[in-house]
Amino acid sequence: MKLVTWNCQGAFRKKYPALAALRPDVAVVQECESLERIPWKQGNAPISATWYGEKPTRGVGIFSWTGVSFQVSEMFDPTIHYAIPVEVKTPIPFHLIAVWTMKHADWRLAYSGQAYRALGVYREFILSADTVILGDFNSNQRSTPRGRIGNHAVLAANLQTLGLVSAYHFATGEKTGMEKTPTFFRGRKAEQAGHIDYVFFPARWIRRLKRVEVGASAEWLEYSDHCPVVVEFVPRSPYSMV
Repeated sequence: MKLVTWNCQGAFRKKYPALAALRPDVAVVQECESLERIPWKQGNAPISATWYGEKPTRGVGIFSWTGVSFQVSEMFDPTIHYAIPVEVKTPIPFHLIAVWTMKHADWRLAYSGQAYRALGVYREFILSADTVILGDFNSNQRSTPRGRIGNHAVLAANLQTLGLVSAYHFATGEKTGMEKTPTFFRGRKAEQAGHIDYVFFPARWIRRLKRVEVGASAEWLEYSDHCPVVVEFVPRSPYSMV
């Protein structure tokens, strides 16, 4: 099972073949236009797709190129910008929260503050099934203001309490805030880079973790100021306990 998060920086209709080539089972795409605006003229359209956004030019798209089906949970709270709870229907179903955190009128609630709020609102959803939380958090421990409600350190601690593991940090052994591989390049410039995109998965999936990769900037900066984070798991048998 291959999961991908990628902020495409808009115009996904022109850029989707790069993501489709990865053949993700589930991909979360931030800054994606609505499905009605994507004609899939270059072929290789996703088999499953859903989208949410308050503006048709910018939202969160969720796609599968392998036929995995999913639906937005009834627990969805659109006042959180954005954290979308999704029920993924595979032979072994699981939950997923698609994240794209944004600014807020109260700066203390911006970015990581929105993700922190989502953990509280969706706590029952997270605990009721194996849950993956992935996306563009727009947050890093080294750059989050201390006065923010749910700063990055607090957010990371709460994710750990919920039994979730950062795929990148587990695979590399790097500490939070000390990441060596950026996922974001402001202005697409190497000197303004940071690590703000994450995939958090259940600790009980650790033995199934196969690969964690951040897309190479030399390839992906052609399309966006973000590089995708790709996490792949070995399939679990329906008879397995983990």
